[in-house]
Order: sequence, then structure tokens, then C-alpha cells
Amino acid sequence: MKYNMIMENLHTLSLIKDAYEKVQELNFERYINELDKVSLYVKNRAFNQVLEKLGLHLMRKSSYEALKYSPMGKWSSVGTMKLVIEEPEKFDKIYNFFEDGNSKSTFDWFIKYRVAYALIGSLANKIFPSCISEEEFKNSLRSLRIDKQGFINIDKFSFRGDLTAVGETWLLEQYYHEMCRLSAGDIVIDGGAFLGETSFWFISRGASKVYAFEPDEMSFQVLSQNVARNKLENSVITIKKCLADENGLLQMKMNGSGSSSSIIGGGTEVEGVTLDSFVERNKLKRIDFIKLDVEGAEINVLKGATETIKKFKPKMAVSVYHKPEDIIAIPEFLNNLLPGSKFYLSHKFYDWSGTILFVNPRE
Repeated sequence: MKYNMIMENLHTLSLIKDAYEKVQELNFERYINELDKVSLYVKNRAFNQVLEKLGLHLMRKSSYEALKYSPMGKWSSVGTMKLVIEEPEKFDKIYNFFEDGNSKSTFDWFIKYRVAYALIGSLANKIFPSCISEEEFKNSLRSLRIDKQGFINIDKFSFRGDLTAVGETWLLEQYYHEMCRLSAGDIVIDGGAFLGETSFWFISRGASKVYAFEPDEMSFQVLSQNVARNKLENSVITIKKCLADENGLLQMKMNGSGSSSSIIGGGTEVEGVTLDSFVERNKLKRIDFIKLDVEGAEINVLKGATETIKKFKPKMAVSVYHKPEDIIAIPEFLNNLLPGSKFYLSHKFYDWSGTILFVNPRE
């Protein structure tokens, strides 16, 4: 009885209930709407029969939206929902780590959105919208200056980049938090540098040096060209290695898109290196800021950076949206490593991805 009372009072369980209720309200609304309409398929049966011979099918936009989802987002959201249901007390523990109301509200949104996404895919945006819509984000990209050669010109830089990555980093400032911001002269580790979008942003914010790790062959080539084009060889040090929990060869699925991953298995062999060994080998005297967006390998990278983190106590911006357990496993790991640190949570993108954990052990 006592256990049941404790479980009923858990904050995270109230989030699950709220998410389920909102999903069911939307489902019922959609059910009623469907009853009031004649099926588009029935009205256009003959036309659809022709289309289906070509492998096509006509449907209403609303029906199409109900089918939309990111495979990774679905996998991660279903996994998070399972963990939330099985161990809500662990999520309550992490909720209490956060220092401010905005971070706690972001955590609440994260849980409710993921429960909804697990059930209804991108329709979750209708009941638990993010702080920016997809339309607003895409409209903001129009402000970027792109020349005839395809180079993005922003601040004092000119480089080839991924528009979404540039928008997230430069326009939404995904890796900025007022309570965990970069300081002038900081030495930065950019884990998952992609084409240099974040590395250049760190330089623009005052970093004196950025160590940019990017193991994907195609991405690394563009990254290196971008650095050379902007004469930043002394400020942005490119490293074609994969940050990991141990040194040695590992396999990585590479596609040059920014979603290359070492947690899937198979693929191309790349050299893995721990941050601890990299710091020791290069005799680095300090690390001030660590950014990690490495497609689900964040916890492994952190385990390979244990001594560096304990020694230098860097500020950190770590993605916690890839694997289902990241939202609880990563804060818990870093809290055990650096007790007394300040934790913040931020989400500035329009869908399930882009949730960043900020950790400040220096505050």
C-alpha cells in the first residue's frame, strides 16, 4: 500500500497521464471528423486503382500526417515511454537535478512529447508543440546569405554547410545557455563537428581554439576545406577520429549527412580515441567546454573522458535525445562524476530532436 501511494505521487506519472489524455482527446476528435467525411479513397476509387498500379496512393493531408514519423524518433520515443512506465522514480530524480523552472518545464515537455510521439508520431506537435514550429524554422533559414557557389556567408565566415545544422547552431543557438555559456579564450572540444557549423560558431563566440572531431570521410573533407577557406587552421584543429570509450578501431555507419553513427554496428572501420588519451598525448593544459552530438554515443564518449572532466571541470553541452535512456543516464553519470554541478535542459528545435543538457561545474 505504501509503495502504491509513493508511485501515485510521482511527478513523472502525472506527465504520462497528461500525455495519454491529450492523445486520446486528439484521437477522438480525429475519429469524429472521419465519421463526418466521405473517404477520399471511396470518392476516387477508380483514380486510386490507376495510381496503385504505379505504386502510388491518394489520401488526405490529415491522413498522411498521421503516418509521418522519424524512424529514429519513433524508436527513441517508444523506448523512453517504456522506461518512464517501468521506472518513473528515476525520471523524478533527474527532474530534481535541474536548477530552474525553464529546465524543469522542458523536461516535462520532453516526457509528454515522447509519450505522444511513441503513439501518434508527428501529430504530437499538435498537442505538445515546441517553442518553434517547422514553418517558422524554415522561414528563418531564408535569412541566411548563400552565394552562387553555394557557400553560406555568416558573421565573418564563408563555408559549405548543412542548412538545418546552420539554422540550429547559428539562428536558434542550440548550444547556448545563459548559465553555461562560452567564455572568451575558452578551449573547446567539438564532438561531432560535421561540416564545421558548430566549430565556427564557437570561434565567433570567443573560443581561442576548437578541437573538431569528425570521423565521417565525406564530412571531414568538407570540414577541412571550410577551415582552410577561412584560414582557421590555427584555431580549428580538425581530427578525423571518433571519440569513444576506448582506443582502437570501431565500425561506423557513415553517410556524410551528419547522422553517421558508431552505435549501430557494421559499416566502415574508423579510429576511435578517448578524450583522456587525446588530452594526454597532446599535453593539453586545459579544456573549458565540451560539446557532444555524436548520434547516441554520448555516454561512451563521456566514459572515455572521465579523467579530463574530473581534472578540468569543463562546462558541457551534451545531446540527450538520441537513445531512450540518455535523458536519465547522462545526467546521472555526470552528477556522479562532478557532484555539485548545475544542470540545465534546453530544447529549441521543432520536433523530437535537439534536446541539450547543459552542465556547469564552475558556477
